[in-house]
Amino acid sequence: MIETQTPITESRDRYLSFVIRVVCASLARVNRASIDHGAGGSNKDPRAESSRLTSVAEINAFPFETFEQLQAAVAIRSFNVGVDALAAAKWSENFNSKVKRVAVIGLSLLLVAAALVALVAAFVTNDYWLLTSVPIQALAFYISHPASPIRKWVTIGGAVSIAVFIDLLLNGFLIAATLVAYAGLTFAAVRAAGYITNSGFRKAILSDERLFLDAYVGGACTVRNNRTGRVYSA
Repeated sequence: MIETQTPITESRDRYLSFVIRVVCASLARVNRASIDHGAGGSNKDPRAESSRLTSVAEINAFPFETFEQLQAAVAIRSFNVGVDALAAAKWSENFNSKVKRVAVIGLSLLLVAAALVALVAAFVTNDYWLLTSVPIQALAFYISHPASPIRKWVTIGGAVSIAVFIDLLLNGFLIAATLVAYAGLTFAAVRAAGYITNSGFRKAILSDERLFLDAYVGGACTVRNNRTGRVYSA
């Protein structure tokens, strides 16, 4: 027996194919941005330069003569060490604690599970507006990354989404509230994962001078004077 597709089935298949292409394209752009950011447009190997340094005192125009001075300044919060989100994520994959790596993986799986639930719910309830939750998640994922140039505005949007969700829910707009919730969930998950990786990487480089030198010279971290606002970088 030859199975035939109804117009509804064909339309559904085309839409699912479109959604998959959108998600894949978004992830590809994120990967390309990661590669470009990591490359920094230079052919120099930062590890070769950092290997010649034995202490922070040898860094040109660095505000501290010893690593212990840097640690003390960060401890009293007169200085702060900023880390590159992509470098932190890479370090976390290899060196972060098992609990934190599992937490990051769990957040990723949560987003995938949420997307699958929305797809199933859309066809069970015949409310195909739920299908837009997938591209909404992809967009929220792309702009919520800590390295995003509009991260401050995204943070404000993430906070506002809570009030918008509650307002829509109380007024009976369940589907709209669900879509806003998907955007907010993606934002929260991405930022939580970023906090886990960034804080772990920052703690690691502040406990090991060799690792700090490699990260600083490689552009994976910066040092900021909280009083003057001056930022020191390689």
